[in-house]
Amino acid sequence: MRNSILKLEQSVASRIAAGEVIERPVSAAKELIENSIDSGASDIRVALEQGGKVSLVIEDNGAGIPFDQLPLALERYATSKIRTLDDLERVSTLGYRGEALSSIAAVSRLEIRSMAEGAETGGMIRCEGGAIVARAQMSASSGTRVQADDLFYNLPARRKFMKSATAELKRVIQVVQDYALVHPNIRFRVTNDGKSLLDIGDAASTDEVLETLWGEESRSKKTAISGESASVAMWWNSLPGARRVNVTSFVNGRRVQDATIRSALNSTGGSIYGEWIVMIVIPPEEVDVNIHPAKAEIRFRKPGAIFELTRKAATELLLSGGGFSARGEDSKSPPGIPLDPWENYVPKPEPVGHGPQRNWQTCPARVDDGMSDGRGILFPEDASSRAAGRKYLGQAQGGYLVFDDPRGLCLVDAHAAHERILYEEIEDSYRDRDVPRQQLILEQEAPSAIVSGIALHRDELAGMGFAFRLPGDEGHESDEAVMTALPAVRGLGRLSPVEMLRSALRGIEEEDDPSKRDREVWWRWARTACRDAIKLGAEIGREEAEELFERLERCRSPYSCPHGRPTTIFLAGEKLKSWFER
Repeated sequence: MRNSILKLEQSVASRIAAGEVIERPVSAAKELIENSIDSGASDIRVALEQGGKVSLVIEDNGAGIPFDQLPLALERYATSKIRTLDDLERVSTLGYRGEALSSIAAVSRLEIRSMAEGAETGGMIRCEGGAIVARAQMSASSGTRVQADDLFYNLPARRKFMKSATAELKRVIQVVQDYALVHPNIRFRVTNDGKSLLDIGDAASTDEVLETLWGEESRSKKTAISGESASVAMWWNSLPGARRVNVTSFVNGRRVQDATIRSALNSTGGSIYGEWIVMIVIPPEEVDVNIHPAKAEIRFRKPGAIFELTRKAATELLLSGGGFSARGEDSKSPPGIPLDPWENYVPKPEPVGHGPQRNWQTCPARVDDGMSDGRGILFPEDASSRAAGRKYLGQAQGGYLVFDDPRGLCLVDAHAAHERILYEEIEDSYRDRDVPRQQLILEQEAPSAIVSGIALHRDELAGMGFAFRLPGDEGHESDEAVMTALPAVRGLGRLSPVEMLRSALRGIEEEDDPSKRDREVWWRWARTACRDAIKLGAEIGREEAEELFERLERCRSPYSCPHGRPTTIFLAGEKLKSWFER
């Protein structure tokens, strides 16, 4: 029999509503940070326990809440941001729905302490599961402090869906970093379990914050263009070796996910791998922000104009940063082996008694894994007799090395060949996971923006050969994190310790499968090591060219560089004769 229609109890309704807004600790952190920004705060502190699963505290020096309005602040649809329907059509603040505090209060043990500007005393209010249990006037710091403990303590099913403390912490740190980009004048600090992880912001511009996050050594590009009623500022960090596209978008300072922006980037036809920051400023009435409970999505009134403006800005960056390739190279391609350059050579059997018999091996035309186990070498085993019969003829067509080999004519791309050599030196350093560690004579201070990553992945980094002293470590009194050792990896030449560390962290964070992270880090280091490889067109002497070819022959996968481009092209003598009808 069908049940009668009844109005849900307030406690049930509030928890249903809270589930639309608060999904995990990062949802609560985002809402509270947005409230702090709207209040005019210049200093926002985030303190977590177990990534926010046990406790989440957001404290700011903003305008504060008057004591008599504290109970009202916990009611649903109570807000200071808008008043009328017209205000909803042109929202200029991050918050406006009046749901954040009530939703957090419904699923946690919440306490607010605040003192409004100009007030002589502050106040405190405490509630559990949405019910107020205490309220009192008391001394308080200027601004607001919100503490949410035991998130989802009254919703066990939702609590089970939360990830590990480390995973939840990473999400919170990402949100803080994102808002530091669009509000560079605000200082953001994050601690977890009493340890300082992030201190960012208090900067003059977004560029200054990005320099902290991406590193001074990053080769990021920036552009800014304006249309009829909107403007776009865009940054692109192509990240050597990147195989994903990470887009962080803001519309009028609001962190959003929008298909129009991503589609515009994808429509450029270039290689857009790497990190993108897109900031769009548009009149508030030209965008609808009221289509998602968590305010994560928006709708443009004129999406076509935004699409074209974003596409134009992205194209400009790709043209200036090498995102378009004449070869049509796709940086996502795995480091596979191209068609065997020697496959058209069939050696003539030498008569018995006329010199040593050469043992030529065969291999598949294509190998899927760029880090092969050494099988399938096509060069003869008698390397000394091979080298003795080869002549270096010089360089041609912009720097390619030309050799007259007993097997035919060989062209070598010196840059690609050197990249392959450096890559396998890096691989060999990690082959047995017994990485030699190099102690730094002058310890290297770690940038504050990556301290959180070091703390989260310290054990994994140690397995790669890094060592650190972090704030809170026994015997380490400084508030700074320092690197004391790094892996002694051949082939990384001029790569700085910090750049090496950043690249390792990006590889760890991008690869979800721990068993594949070493490979991801090797791959990134190999791509970065391209800077140390001989440049195509550089003048190369005979001895250097011959040594390069011999080192290439000793590689396990000599026929391609780590990017997948060929290192050698071989024109077999028999094929040349047939072409010339000999």
